[in-house]
Amino acid sequence: MATNLQQYLNDQYHDVKVLYVEEEKFSREKLVRVLKRRFANVYAAIDDVEGFQLYQLYQPDLIICDIKMNQESGLELINKIRALNEQVQVIAISAYEEHDFFIQSDANKINHFIFKPIDLGQLLHAIQKSVYQMQLEKELSKQKKLTRAILDFQDNLIFVLENDEIIEFNQAFTNFTGISKIQTHLHKSKLLSSYFVEGSNYFYPKDKSRWYEEILETGNNPVKVHWKDTHARDNIFLIKVEAIPGTNQYIFVCKDITALEDENRKNRQLVLMDSLTNSINRMEIDDILEMEIRRAERLGQPFSIILMDIDFFNHVNERFGQQAGDTVLHTISTIVQQRIRESDIFARCGGEEFILLTTATDSNGAQELAESIRSIIEDFKFNNIDKITCSFGIAEFSKGKTKNNLISEANQALTQSKNKGRNCVTLYSQECFEGG
Repeated sequence: MATNLQQYLNDQYHDVKVLYVEEEKFSREKLVRVLKRRFANVYAAIDDVEGFQLYQLYQPDLIICDIKMNQESGLELINKIRALNEQVQVIAISAYEEHDFFIQSDANKINHFIFKPIDLGQLLHAIQKSVYQMQLEKELSKQKKLTRAILDFQDNLIFVLENDEIIEFNQAFTNFTGISKIQTHLHKSKLLSSYFVEGSNYFYPKDKSRWYEEILETGNNPVKVHWKDTHARDNIFLIKVEAIPGTNQYIFVCKDITALEDENRKNRQLVLMDSLTNSINRMEIDDILEMEIRRAERLGQPFSIILMDIDFFNHVNERFGQQAGDTVLHTISTIVQQRIRESDIFARCGGEEFILLTTATDSNGAQELAESIRSIIEDFKFNNIDKITCSFGIAEFSKGKTKNNLISEANQALTQSKNKGRNCVTLYSQECFEGG
């Protein structure tokens, strides 16, 4: 039985290194013999100077130290060791009359406290508890390393938020953001908030400093976001958020679905593009117009829409045939798309009617653009077809207008152009509305 107990203790204390600091020779030698029966690596020092030298040389796991040496130098030694290693276990030994002084000074740096004369049973119990704590910490460290390895193996971006700060993240997150592991406690508002790109199909925060709160408030989990990283590369992520039980922490898992979204976008374009004119169709422009209204409301920027209609288009089909009519539609679409900016949006509403969304453009700029398009079309020579002209109606967005308000105003302006004889540009105004 004794042999089995000794074997258990040997296994339990295997690889544990002990530093014992005691200036009184008899006490030191007596306790060293006890310690060596349990630990393979025991280092003894006569004072704090030698004790610190031995600590630096061997990096022991357990410190047993008399705190009353050379005018409290035992406490100084403990402070110096704690500055190097917060996890090391410390058992302090002191005379009973030093109890109050110890409690007032360094209780937070000591794991266990033993009074002199030393009760061997009490000391061994403290040692056992210290070794057990070391084993727990080593096991926790192993688990953390394993968890870290698993997280870093993930292609998904994973990070943890606590009290508005990013406190943990994996290698994929580092690869995306360029943030290294040494940069801890990152303020989310200064990091990820700048990555969001507005899009009609993606989550975009109203207040970027509260982006993760807004994700939680949507009630949607996961959500799709469009992020542009520090290298201006576009990525689409599916973000799932979970609260970590018992904490105020949230873990975010961001799955990169950029390739899938690109494929979906191509398929969507096949559905939403008008193949005859190579412009988007009415269903797509509705979504884009709603997004532009939100953007204009937030930024206080103007934009305008231009409705254009091919004059007497039915006569073209009746006189020259449907193929000739299709050629006119395609040609006019090409003329417009070559004239507008890349940021402008051109769509076919159906039949011979088109809509042009001019971003960051007021009514005067839109009127100038529409007039130039009208003039180009009027002067263009269509093969075997009489002169083709178009009529235009313009409406400028102002705060509070809805999508339907804007389209209605542009339609009224277009009607005025037709009533005035066609082949002209009309800007919506209250007078135009009253006259219509």
